[in-house]
Parts: sequence; structure tokens; C-alpha cells
Amino acid sequence: MVNENSSREALSKVVLKQRYNKEKMEGSNVNLIFTDDGQASEDITKQYVISESIYPDTKTELELFGVHIRQVKGSWVYPEHHHTIYEINWVLNGHQIFTIEGRQHQQFTGDLILVRPGELHTSRGGNTEPFTYLCIHFNIDDKLFLPYLTHVDPLFFKADSSLARRMAPFLERIATLLKHPKFGLVEKMNMQALMFEMLGMLVIGLDEQEGRPLSERTVELAYQIAEQIERNLERSGQLQNSKIEKIATELNISVSYCNQLFKKVYHMSPRRYWSFKKLNKAKALLLQKNMTIEAVADELGYYDLSHFSRQFKRWTGLTPSQFRNNHTTRIDGRTKAAKR
Repeated sequence: MVNENSSREALSKVVLKQRYNKEKMEGSNVNLIFTDDGQASEDITKQYVISESIYPDTKTELELFGVHIRQVKGSWVYPEHHHTIYEINWVLNGHQIFTIEGRQHQQFTGDLILVRPGELHTSRGGNTEPFTYLCIHFNIDDKLFLPYLTHVDPLFFKADSSLARRMAPFLERIATLLKHPKFGLVEKMNMQALMFEMLGMLVIGLDEQEGRPLSERTVELAYQIAEQIERNLERSGQLQNSKIEKIATELNISVSYCNQLFKKVYHMSPRRYWSFKKLNKAKALLLQKNMTIEAVADELGYYDLSHFSRQFKRWTGLTPSQFRNNHTTRIDGRTKAAKR
């Protein structure tokens, strides 16, 4: 799969390079010339431009899992569980009791809950009457989304709150789309578009609630630091102080300012962010039953299994084996409950 994707990417770059270079030779006002490695070089139309507006290069990954709308009996119970993705739960009508990390929320029509990765949660009917809820499991680039979620607690919003009112029209449209008899390309694109619009409203609402304006420069630098940390995690699994110094040097800022602005945006230090990302990766790998715990430790850059086990227990209070067994038990319980 990796080789196939790499081949497609390489072919795409070759096609783009040939196309743009051909247009250049024919005298077209092409903005970019692609080199052999697929990189864009000089802008040959700059001398002719009077004014322009350019959208920054962007790559945002959004994954959707198990999006559904469901009407259930008042006796409905969903066992306690957690996952490595985000969840939005919205009650369309009726009464649901939703519990996150031991904190109980009485959720009525229009009330909205956002569950963060790793949070233990469960739900049940609030009375004997049926109720209907919409559930969206999704994953999005953490370095973009995380700053808006780390400082807000709990992520429970009543129907009359500004944030819930902002998101309601999009949630209603998603609920309507789910009732469509088929999901072709157009429906899938509509769903993606609705999700991005809705998440935009979520960010605006959380920004208003937080009331702490940050400059674009501060946010952009923090994102760049987060991106470097994630790349380092993928390469070696480690984050030495020298790496933070290197990141700061590349961004032309001091180490102290690097730590300061990152904490201002993410409400945590770069090192804690690295631990957060590494823990999430460890949990995701441990949920893959075909991987041994030794293989997980190796994938994360640990050369000693006992070191990985001790670190994981410091993070979660559980050994890797206990975490895997507990999750398997919850999955089994969930399957049995779904069959009832």
C-alpha cells in the first residue's frame, strides 16, 4: 500500500512538472515550474502581477467512523468504553444520561457532548421513553484541533448555548443526509463538506468561550513546533532537549520563547505534547490484536520492553497487557449489548 501511494505521488509530480513546463514553453502565464523532485520553483509571472490573493498550501486529514443516527428504547445502555478518536453526541429528542470519566450529564433535546480521545464514557436512557441521538466518530489532524479542546472542561453544551446553536444547523443536515438511501460520491463529499463547516463553527464557538485572542503568528509558530514534534515521533519515538533546541533554532526563536508560545496555544509544554501524542499512538497500536506488545514497544522506539511497560503504566496506571485486556473486555461487552 505504501509503495502504491508513493508511486502515485511520484507519477502525479511528473505529470504536473511536464504540464507546467509545457505551458511555460508555449508562453502561458503559468505561476509555477515543477522541478524533477516535484518542488515548485520560481514564479515567472511575478513581473506582470498587479495584485493577487493566495490561499496557503493546506493538507488536512479528516476521517469519519461509524457515523449514525439511532432511535432507541428508554432501557438503552451502552457499556463504558474509550477510543483514540473524537466523538460528537447530539440528542435529537428525548433524554439521555451521558457519563464521561465518571462525570454524569443529563442530556436533553439539542444538548451536545464532545468526547476527546482516551476519555472513558458510557450512556443510557434517562427514563422509560425512547430517545434519538446522532453520533459522529471522527479523527482530524490534532495539531490543528487540540488547542481548542485541551482547556475546556467539560465539553458539554446545553441546547441554548451559543456553541450548540451554531452547530445545530449542520448537525441537522448531517442527520438528514444519513437518511439518504444511498451514499455515492456526491453524498460522501457533502458529508465531508458539512463536517468541515460544523468543525469550523465548533472552533469559533470555543474561541468565543475561551476569550483569549492569539495572533496568527503565535498560532502558526505553535503549529510548526507541533508538526516538528510529530515528525520526530514518527522517525525515532524520542524527544531529547537538543531536538527542542533544534526546532527553536530552525524557527529563529529562543528555546524559552518556543516553550512559552507553545504552552500559550496548546496549554501544555512541547514535551507534554510529545507524551500525549506518543501515548495515543501506543494505545492505537495496542488495540491492534495482530501486534505483540514487544512489536508495539519497538515501533515506539523502546529497545527495552520493561522500559515501555513502566512508562505506559506511569501514563495510564495500567500495564500494556492490562490496557489491552480491559479494552477487549469492553469490546466483548459492547458486542453482547448490541445483540440484546
